[in-house]
Amino acid sequence: MKKIIVSLLFAFVLFFGVQANVAAATENDIIKTLVSSSLPSNYVQQAKNYLRSNDVTAEEANQVIDHINNAQAVVNARGAKSVNQLTKADKQAILAELTATAAILDITVTVTSKRVVFNDANGTVVATFPTKGNGVK
Repeated sequence: MKKIIVSLLFAFVLFFGVQANVAAATENDIIKTLVSSSLPSNYVQQAKNYLRSNDVTAEEANQVIDHINNAQAVVNARGAKSVNQLTKADKQAILAELTATAAILDITVTVTSKRVVFNDANGTVVATFPTKGNGVK
C-alpha cells in the first residue's frame, strides 16, 4: 500500500505540477512549473502532452493549484524525503487531494499494484506511472 500511495503522490505532483496560487492561472503556468521541477523528464512530458491538448479554464487551474499546494503542504510539513516518512494520515490526505484534482479535470485515476493510470472522460489513457521506483526528490 505504501508504494501505491507514494506513486499517487508523485503522479499527482508530476501530472498537475506544483505552482503558487495566482489569478487566472493556465495550463502554461502548470507546464512552466513542471519544466523547472526536478521530476523525471518522461513524467513531465506526459503532463505537458495532456495539458497542451486539453483546455483547462482559469478557474479549474486555480482549483487544481489549490489542491496541489495542499498536497505539497502535507509533504513539506512532514519534511518527507521518502514514503516511509509519511504517516498513513498524510498518505490519505494526499490521495484525497489527487482525487479532487482528477474530478476537476474529469479524469479517472485507477491504482493497481503495478501502476497508476489516468483516463479521460472517454476512457482514453492520458498518463501512466509505475508504482515502484518513484522516490521523493
